[in-house]
Amino acid sequence: MKKTMLAVLLVVGLGATACSGDPEPRDPDTGTKTADPGQTAEGHEDARRYFEDYEEAADEDGAAVGGAPSAVDSSQGESAADASEPMPVPPGPMPPGPPPGPGEDNEFTDVGDTRWVAAQESPQSTFALDVDTGSYRVAQAQATEGLAPEPDSIRVEEWVNSFAYADSSPEQTALGLQVETGAAPRAEDGTALVRVGISAQDVADEDRPPANITFVIDTSGSMDIRERLGLVKSSLALLAESLNEDDTIAIVTYGDDAEPVLEPTKVADRDTIIGAIDDLTSGGSTNMEAGLRMGYEQAREAHVEDGINVVVLASDGVANVGMTDGDALADEIAGAGEEGIHLVTVGYGMGNYNDTLMESLANQGDGFYAYLDTFEEAEQLFVEDLTQTLTVVARDAKSQVEFDPELVESYRLIGYQNRALEDDEFRDDTVDAGELGAGHRVSALYELIPTDGVTDGAAVGEARLRWADPESGETTEVNAPITWSQDEPSQTLRLAALVADSAELLKGNSIVTERGTTLEELRTEAESLAAEDVDGVEELLGLLDADLELSEQPSDD
Repeated sequence: MKKTMLAVLLVVGLGATACSGDPEPRDPDTGTKTADPGQTAEGHEDARRYFEDYEEAADEDGAAVGGAPSAVDSSQGESAADASEPMPVPPGPMPPGPPPGPGEDNEFTDVGDTRWVAAQESPQSTFALDVDTGSYRVAQAQATEGLAPEPDSIRVEEWVNSFAYADSSPEQTALGLQVETGAAPRAEDGTALVRVGISAQDVADEDRPPANITFVIDTSGSMDIRERLGLVKSSLALLAESLNEDDTIAIVTYGDDAEPVLEPTKVADRDTIIGAIDDLTSGGSTNMEAGLRMGYEQAREAHVEDGINVVVLASDGVANVGMTDGDALADEIAGAGEEGIHLVTVGYGMGNYNDTLMESLANQGDGFYAYLDTFEEAEQLFVEDLTQTLTVVARDAKSQVEFDPELVESYRLIGYQNRALEDDEFRDDTVDAGELGAGHRVSALYELIPTDGVTDGAAVGEARLRWADPESGETTEVNAPITWSQDEPSQTLRLAALVADSAELLKGNSIVTERGTTLEELRTEAESLAAEDVDGVEELLGLLDADLELSEQPSDD
């Protein structure tokens, strides 16, 4: 897939259940889950134990103890205690050095800063929609360790799209388009902020087609750093208890080479799936190429016609055996989207982490990129956020905004630097752009500087949205006017501005820094919104802590 195209939203919808024992109640007609009063936010304790009780083994390759907690065989302990002579200890290799800290050996790629564009010279702005949130979750992981987000890790649109802006679901079309305008907080006087909000229609869980999910799991030695593999196992356990009984799960692992661990198995056979999760251990090198190749083979074998076919890569993004070049790996999987198989990449664990590769693979694989560092984030991703977004409702979705140069002097799109399309590609339906899942929300922000001719309420531009129906291929285009306003921004516009300004300031964007915007100023605004019970702002406050330290970067010498 072209590098300009959108990282697609394709998600695995999950529900809240325990990870072992009797299956939860199911609707006898649809096979979907029904409410179980015993399943609450605390009902994932079995899945949680994979993460919390994950221990490093003392063997020579640093592999982790696999499986959920289990009873110890007391007879073995007695035998060892009664032995008259100690067992000889064979010589082994020198112990490895300490693992890299969360701020060490991470790879990010700077997407660059946004810039002002003269509307007279280029009135149109065209881009593919971005549904990734990995950059924001990476920043949160760094802040948890007392580290400021690395500037190169920040992709502003991924921060903006990590928050909800109360856009309503469309009723007549697959995607809806909403526009709001107001005075831009913290910008120069007379600057307007526009938010283009895109919302996908909702689809009930019982209406979605069957799913074929293939997990490709990195079990190399680096996945034993802290509790990475434990969190992967927790994620799988959540998945095993969440899909419908006629959905299928397969597992492929890779270290030195790839290995099929679980053939495509119906979710109804939960004990077999949990057994495969229990047996996962780490060790060896990282042959991501072999893992992805085998994962796609498994996905093809279990392909569900008119269903949902997904490969989920769970990894720290490191590849050191086989094909290791990110672009080459991405090219290898780019064509699979044409077969209806999409790649979702989920990153685990800072410290020797390759954000660049994980995002690139998702972009090229017709999928999306997320990052997890805690069990709560796994619950949020696999249970809360993705439940309603499994079914693809729009293919090759892209946006174009056109400004009237008589009324707009200049504009800038905040973020989406690596999602840009040529203006003439907007109505070229051969251009691969991306897919949106049911219930998903996306926002794009523009700042506008007006000409002297603008008046309040004047139509200064038009926002357009174009996509294809995933089944019929029929193309739909909708539009909405952009009207000039210097009114006080709404609560949602304030939130979007706060998130974008925070990301750009931490990234070092010259436009924001030259305005004199400070962390203290942003904290004050965040505290004001938090007092209004705006969701997510309390977490954002943690990124605006002036005491966070910058990660040490390797010398270029």
